Amino acid sequence: MTICYLDCHRIWPIPCNVRRTILLSPHWGNKVWGSRALSANRSGQRGEEMGEVTSSRVGLTRRSFLKTAGAAGALGLAGAAGMTSSSNWLAPVEANADEGAEERVAYTYHQKHCRGNCMLKCTVRDGRLCKIEPNMAAAKGFQSVCLKGLSEIQHVYSADRIQSPMKRVGERGSGEFVAISWDEALDIFSENVKSCWDKYGKSSVYLAAATESEISNMRNIMQCGYTSYHGIDIGISNGLAPMFGFKAASAVNDIRDWKNCKTFIAISLNFIETSLTHSRHYFNAMEAGMHTIVIDPHYSSMASKSDEWIPIEPGTDGAFYLGMASSIIDNEWYDKAFMRDHTTFPFLVSTVDGTMLESPEGDFMVWDPTTSAPKSYMETNDQTPLEGEFDYEGVTYATAFTLFKEGQKTQSVEWAADVTKIPASEIERIAKMYALDTPSVLAIGQGGCDKYNNSDIAGHAAGILAALTGNIGKSGTGLGYPGNGGYASATLPSWPLKPEMKTSSFKTPVYELPYVENDIRCYITLGDQIMQHFADLNKVYEWLMTLDFVCYIDIHAISGSQYADLILPISSRFESETEIGGVQAVRDHIMLREKVIEPLFESKSEYELERMLMDSLGLGDVMHKTTEELVSYQLANIKSPLVDQVTIESLQANQGVMTVKNADTPYCPMKSLKFPSPTGRLEVYYDKYLKFNQALPVFEYPEETAPDSDVRAKYPLQYAQSRTRFHIHDQFCDSTWIQELYKTCVEMNPVDMKSRGLSDKDDIVVYNDRGEFSCPVRSNESIRPGSIRIMEGEWTKFMKSGNYQNVTNPTIIPRGRVMAYGPVIPYNDTLVEVKKA
Repeated sequence: MTICYLDCHRIWPIPCNVRRTILLSPHWGNKVWGSRALSANRSGQRGEEMGEVTSSRVGLTRRSFLKTAGAAGALGLAGAAGMTSSSNWLAPVEANADEGAEERVAYTYHQKHCRGNCMLKCTVRDGRLCKIEPNMAAAKGFQSVCLKGLSEIQHVYSADRIQSPMKRVGERGSGEFVAISWDEALDIFSENVKSCWDKYGKSSVYLAAATESEISNMRNIMQCGYTSYHGIDIGISNGLAPMFGFKAASAVNDIRDWKNCKTFIAISLNFIETSLTHSRHYFNAMEAGMHTIVIDPHYSSMASKSDEWIPIEPGTDGAFYLGMASSIIDNEWYDKAFMRDHTTFPFLVSTVDGTMLESPEGDFMVWDPTTSAPKSYMETNDQTPLEGEFDYEGVTYATAFTLFKEGQKTQSVEWAADVTKIPASEIERIAKMYALDTPSVLAIGQGGCDKYNNSDIAGHAAGILAALTGNIGKSGTGLGYPGNGGYASATLPSWPLKPEMKTSSFKTPVYELPYVENDIRCYITLGDQIMQHFADLNKVYEWLMTLDFVCYIDIHAISGSQYADLILPISSRFESETEIGGVQAVRDHIMLREKVIEPLFESKSEYELERMLMDSLGLGDVMHKTTEELVSYQLANIKSPLVDQVTIESLQANQGVMTVKNADTPYCPMKSLKFPSPTGRLEVYYDKYLKFNQALPVFEYPEETAPDSDVRAKYPLQYAQSRTRFHIHDQFCDSTWIQELYKTCVEMNPVDMKSRGLSDKDDIVVYNDRGEFSCPVRSNESIRPGSIRIMEGEWTKFMKSGNYQNVTNPTIIPRGRVMAYGPVIPYNDTLVEVKKA
């Protein structure tokens, strides 16, 4: 059995396997921040004392609990008046099976949101989930489970579970609810949705669903208003997508291919923290000789396990890439043949207005030196020039590469060093390794540099690096976010619906709904998208008060539930009304979700709830009748040469999994070097962004955290939200096993704490002009001075007061509205101050 667990990145001193640390910023003073000279104080470690985590049995069955609790059992919210506590059935008892106890095994899959998609073996004793292990029928390398998976026992049997449908009885936002029957809940839902349809039209209803959700048809059947502009994890993709033609956000090989990489550069990527069960491939690649460089404002888990860690000023990743590009150009380390044949660098651009030259047939043009005239790029040969200016019909044209070289004169290596506070010699050294010590990977995180309004510039600049050097589409290369540990070799079809059943689009980004006039009158949230998809929550709560109807659907009552009119309980991934709960095709496996236990309390599986809600609206006739019917349809209609005929029965015969053909061969998505863009090339010049001066990447500072920001005088601390191995966004905050290791807090460098008279574990107030929240502070030398950090997804109930999103920056820049995935929520472009509570 493989259980993957890594040491906390908050523990110092720096592990000796970090062989090179660059000390940069002068404001760190004489203290060698990030060196082995630091004390061995482990105050940065979260939680109280590290204790042994042991398994326990749950004392009551679902049937006996419901018999005892009766219809009053509704919500596990702490402090909710009149609600039945679940402490009696969660209390631990002996872990050993009683003699004669009924025991069975079921197989399922875990979260896809963390990219783990672990395949699990679950032991059920007397109807209670009591043990979780990896499914050893999975292919070697995929037999995994992490602490979050192990703690699902507490997540499933949580005191915070919503136990029955509930309706609001006090003012919206007061948190006053009463338990009701499902019949009444469905009546309330249908009455309010139909009322909004009648008054405002179908597009007035918005369904916000988490990535983890398995509700698949509801949004289309209801013809909800919908936008793909969600603002999260899209910044770098916004910069890369035009290069690939808006059909791909990155070009990352299967991470098992990293063993063929020589130079690996991770930018604001904490992969072994956030993709825990995939970390073995990173270490395997290091053992095979891959040199690893981590560039991050803070000392991270990945930094602690890599060859080099180089701190960088927050929000300046794009300047670092552009400095690397200048070094590559100045030293002519670029791959001329690749640039000529596989990029738009040789394409002709008007020096007058910046438009690209096209033929009457619509082909972009390159220069033909034999005829001294333009010709179609389709006729490119080894004589096609990469550089030069050419006169044609009274207009001067330059190649895109010539324009890029000219623009880089103001974005030199020395300029980048001044912006990033990384020495110019280091930028040049890393650029040389990336360009010449190949193949190379440029792996970019989603939870750090992606949370700035300038992240599209960083993505564009990173794409330029791959286009200059050819580090893309070949074994050992890669560009973008490495989110998968193997790729789905098959796509499962959706249940067929009537042609008219599709969403109604609207252009307003989700998180801008509180700020601009829009059509939404009914907000249905599946999971706490209220907390996860918005900034400046004070304004969000004001907006929620103006809506006609708010429906909250989740397993647990998290922060946004108090603003609902109707709360509906769904089951965990381990619960199902039927023997077959679902199916996935991912990580080179087809995975079946078997029923592990019956739904607890009055909760419903997502499939069952979707069917019930659609029935209440008179639309259930288009739905599948059972999950087994849906799964059978999906398996029968897989379109992939790598998958033989597969059925529910064949999956069950192999512990719920099937490995697809060639699963042991790492996937390279663009090995043909035919990119999914209109030209089939890497399109480095974005004429769509001419009006923003971003046809070629020009660095812009973040708005609020810029060095010359007017806000800095009042609020000097950069506020960063990071991801952690202990949570998946807002999930698992309730697990007491995890709370033994990790408790809600703000982390702060001890130098900044001392200057404010703060001690470790003090309660503090974090504030700016938008709002405030309060929680404990923890001393952590791995946090960059001048910054504070909190882990995203923290529940309001674990704060002393307020919510961590009360202070975040909601600003939208004009360029964001023309991007492939819409504007970014600039969570980390936020300045705050702190004081003792």
